[in-house]
Amino acid sequence: MKNTAEVVRVKQAFAWIEQQRAIHLKAVTPKAEPVELTAAEARKLAQQLVHLADILDNLTSRAGDD
Repeated sequence: MKNTAEVVRVKQAFAWIEQQRAIHLKAVTPKAEPVELTAAEARKLAQQLVHLADILDNLTSRAGDD
């Protein structure tokens, strides 16, 4: 299975759907430090994660129809 082409990003926090079965999240700086988000950035990331979760739900429901 392929990964989705959609990658969401807030600062150095990235999220994507891997193998149409899980959302992967990576949030580290180039120096391998934790990413710090403001409240607004955290809300934006949360909204984007919900969007990916909706996509994942659609992918898994279509896979179940096959």
